[in-house]
Amino acid sequence: MIYYLQMFLDIDAWIQTNIWIVLIIAVLIGIIPESGPHLIFVTLFASGSLPFAILLASSIVQDGHGTIPLLAVSKKNFVVLKFINVLAGLVIGGMGLLFI
Repeated sequence: MIYYLQMFLDIDAWIQTNIWIVLIIAVLIGIIPESGPHLIFVTLFASGSLPFAILLASSIVQDGHGTIPLLAVSKKNFVVLKFINVLAGLVIGGMGLLFI
């Protein structure tokens, strides 16, 4: 999908000009308790379009299907865990972007 999208859009240029927005998007997509959406950022990193700091932030927030049992047991604890993950992802990803 990314390959075909790059035929019509200059994704590299958009990412470089909107790097902080991409970080926020990566972290917000990481909230989804499933690993599929994370593959977008892995693919973009593998193609050289995405800096490692954003992949790292996305990986910190994304926990795949691991939190689905927690969501079934306690919605409050799920939200607390995701909040901590989002905060850690934003801080570490932001620091990584500042030191590029």
